Parts: sequence; C-alpha cells; structure tokens
Amino acid sequence: MNNNIVEQIKDRLDIVEFIRQYVPDLKRAGKTYKACCPFHKEKTPSFTCSSEKGLFYCFGCQEGGDIFAFLMKMENLSFNEALEKLAGLAGVEYKPAKPLTGEEIRRANARKLLDFAKAFYHKNLMSAGGEYARAYVKERNLTKETCQKFELGLAKNEPTALAREAKAAGYTDKDLKDAGLCVLTSYGPRDYYRNRLMFPIINQRGDTVGFGGRILGEGEPKYLNSPETVLFTKSHILYGLNFAGPAIRKAGRAVLLEGYMDVIACHQAGVEYTVAPLGTSLTEDHARLLKRYTDNVVVLFDPDAAGIKAALRGALILIERGLFVKVASLPEGLDPDEYIAKYGKESFETVLNQAEDLIAFHTRLQLGLYPQPMDAQNKTRVISELAETIAKQPDEIVRREWAKYVAEHVGVDEQLVLERLRKPALQPAYARRQPAPSAGAAVASAAEEDLLSWLLKSPQHTVLCCELSQEDFSTAAAWKIFQAVVQAHGEDPQAANLAERAAQKVPEYKTELVKLAMLQAPADFDPARDIAACAAKLEQAGLHKRLEAVRRQMKQLGAGNVPQEVFQKYMQLQNKLKKYRS
Repeated sequence: MNNNIVEQIKDRLDIVEFIRQYVPDLKRAGKTYKACCPFHKEKTPSFTCSSEKGLFYCFGCQEGGDIFAFLMKMENLSFNEALEKLAGLAGVEYKPAKPLTGEEIRRANARKLLDFAKAFYHKNLMSAGGEYARAYVKERNLTKETCQKFELGLAKNEPTALAREAKAAGYTDKDLKDAGLCVLTSYGPRDYYRNRLMFPIINQRGDTVGFGGRILGEGEPKYLNSPETVLFTKSHILYGLNFAGPAIRKAGRAVLLEGYMDVIACHQAGVEYTVAPLGTSLTEDHARLLKRYTDNVVVLFDPDAAGIKAALRGALILIERGLFVKVASLPEGLDPDEYIAKYGKESFETVLNQAEDLIAFHTRLQLGLYPQPMDAQNKTRVISELAETIAKQPDEIVRREWAKYVAEHVGVDEQLVLERLRKPALQPAYARRQPAPSAGAAVASAAEEDLLSWLLKSPQHTVLCCELSQEDFSTAAAWKIFQAVVQAHGEDPQAANLAERAAQKVPEYKTELVKLAMLQAPADFDPARDIAACAAKLEQAGLHKRLEAVRRQMKQLGAGNVPQEVFQKYMQLQNKLKKYRS
C-alpha cells in the first residue's frame, strides 16, 4: 500500500520545485539543476537534482536520494513523518500501513500535548482571570487580533494548573516532562511556567514545538524558553518564520530582530519579513534555515557594546553560509515596537533600507576606536581586525570589493590588504580545507562509473555487456551494482526509475546508484557506440589483469614445471587479447 502511495507522491510532486523551497538559488544546467549544497559549506555548486529522474545528489558531500530522502535529511524526519507531510502536499490520502516506531510515537504525543497546552494558555489569557496579562499586552500596543494570530497565552501563578488539566485529559507525568511542560518532583509534576505571558514557538512546518514565557511582574529570568526536547532545539528555530516565510521571499530579504515582542510588533505593523532567534546567539543552523528563503539579511541590533558584538558575530556566521548581510540600529535606543509606535511603519522600513553593508559597518567601528589621523601602528591593528571579516566572505568578487573599500577608508594600499588575506590563518575556510579523506576504497573506477551511468540512461544496451564477468571489475561493489542494474532491467524492461529498482537489490549502494544516475553523459553521447566501447575497455583491462596473474604464477613455478592447464589458460587469454590488438 505504502509503495503505491510513494509512487503517487513522486508522480504528483516535482522534486526540483519541491527542493527549490529550501534551495531558492537552483539554476538550470542542461537537463539538471545545480546549486550550492544545503547540507554542507561549499563555494562551487555541486548539488544537483533532476525532475526527469526524481533524484538529487551532491558530488561534494555524497548525500543523495529521492524527494523523501531530501525531506528526511532537511527536516530531520523519519520516513513515516516525511511520507505523511508529502502525502498532504500531493493531495494523496495516507493511512500508516505499519505501526509507528517508539520515537515517532513520542514525537506525535509531544505535538498533541503542546497543542493542548497552547489552547489551555490561550484560553487563560482571553478569559476571566487573564485581565492583568491582557493589560500588559495592551500596554505593548498589541491588538486582540495579533494575540489570536500568534496564539499568545497566560501561564497563571499556580504550580499545577496545566498539569491538572493535562492529566485529566489523559496525559501522563512522563508525557508532561518529555514535552518540556512540567518538572517532576517528589510532590508530583509542577508546571514549568508560572505567571508568564506565553509565546508558542512554532517551527517553519507549522508544528508547535515549545514555548517562551515572559515574566509578568518581578522575577527572573525575564524570558524562559522550553528545555531541549524530542521536538525542540532552540538553535534550530527562528521565531515568526512560520508566518514570515512567504513575506521574506516576496521582499527578497529577512530582518533579524532580538525577541518575541519585536517580531510580533513588526508583523502587526505589516513588516512581516522579520524573525528572531530564541534568546540564543545566531547559529549556523539559523543561517542554513534563512538561506532556504533568501540571500539577503538585515541584522537589527541594539547600539550598545553587547548588541554590536552580537551583531558582528551573527553577521559573520551568515556570510559564511553565502548570505549577503547588512546591519542597522534604531535611534534613541528604542525597541522596534517602541519605534513603530512612535514613528510608524514607513520610518521603520526607511531605517532598514538605509542599513550599512557589513564591511562598512565594521570599518566605521574600527576607525572610531583610534584618534585620527591614524599612525602606522594603529592602521596595522585596524587592517588585522577587518581582514578577519573580509576572509569570512566566500564570494571572491565581494571579497575583493571589501578589500578595496577597507584600503580606501583606512588609507593603505589595496595590495597590503590582499597580502594580509593571503596569510594561511586568514584564508577562507574553503581555501584551507583539505580534500576529505575517503571513507574507504572507491566503489568503482572512472570507466566503470561511465558504463554504469550510461546503462542507467540506456538500459536497452545491457546486451552489449554480456561478456563481462566479475574479474573485469575493479571491485566487488562495482560488479554487484552492475548485476543489480542488469537484473532490474531484465525483470521489467519498460519500467522507469531503474536506479531505484536496482537499489532495492543492493540497498547498501543506493547512494552510489543515485550518484551514477545523476552523472551527465558527454554532449556527443552515442549509447550503443559508447557502451560497447566502454564494455570492451573493461574486458580488455580484465584480460590484462588475469594474464599478468598467470605470468606471475608461471614464473614462480619455473621453466618445465608449468602444468598443462595453466599454460592453456595463458594461451586462451593471449588469444582473447588478440582481437583488441588487431
């Protein structure tokens, strides 16, 4: 049943258009599409996907597979979770054909319980007893409609309010602990949140994965996030992205703010391309998440020492992932909600539009640290500091422009800045990176890769390879893959997806088969001619290898001591090779 659903989904969803949601810079390259890989850092695009084959493959990190494999890797889902999501997107009815795993059951239970808690907290805010929290929300200029859109809630100042309701609904103490909603004590479960305005944390897929709580009145910490759970890792989430995604794509940029209230106020004002990390420093996972939606980010920061430091640190992480970053700050030390309330949306967007390029911002900060005009020693200090920022920029053209900008504004020759960048410690990570050591021996030689790739494209010509034997292949793996391709084609010559059907026979080489299927044939590729020539090349190499082995055997035996069957084998191999010499 599930196999039929899988095929229906693949028929209805174009893998290229699906992946484009996560990798917006996909560009056509012949019959395939290419981009920088979303799974590892790289400068030159090595990630490819094909609508015709329904597959993706990265020649850099060797990740590959179908639309299910991509979603599972991208969003850390199990197969059943990916199947459920893709079925929904494809409009295919899906009912699990086999029991969920223990981990899947835990995640499903946690999602249901978090949704239960979200409704419970929201009801508290909007009902009798929530007046003081509603007064705080009104003081922050949030409307009732905004509170409903973001499903804000109230955790009352009671130790077991949520625990009682959840247990009455059938949830256990362990469920509450696993979802990050209660702490287990010798007196029973105690609510994790008390006397707090509650912000449901919803991931980009629309799932509630945790909460943030802002203390109402005195108390510490001011903001409290859910602990890490089976669903929630704060370094993987950007608050507001579930609403901001379409607006970010439309605007062509994202704006990074500091907290929940900043994001909510901006969305209420119509600046919906804004998001915020969850009380943590910006991480590479955040950068990777943003890269799915845009190449351009504005970092809005507090203009104090801590805010400036955080802005620089975050901006450098973003540019290393290939994002173009600008920085801005609001005057008078105002928060976004305060600024918008005082000056309005248009003025706020003017500030964003006037954001400085990262290198201009950092240069201005550095020049402000020293008396002007600077002496040579201070210029050296400034160049050393700015060179570290320039070196993080992976785009070579932008990097050269930054070097030119710094040289002009510091008052040194551009060549001196470029020389500083050539120091090994300052070279970009991709320039210093050594080739990754192979996880083992190569699965196939170059000629074998050609043959297998071409057979996947033109399997009707497998008959031209009927003389090949295991001895003609450089590895047992290459021979197994070859056999799987031939057998899969022989079982159903008219069926598509030969690589996937072959992978069912040798699942340990599924990734290699995906890679082979994605390899491009030469522009002048002639299937019959080239497959025959490649098969002949492998057979000839195999004959030479076997002939050399027999020669060594005969030498060890010595003249006059070679058995007749060994000599006959030697002559047979010589005769077979004659057809290639003629």
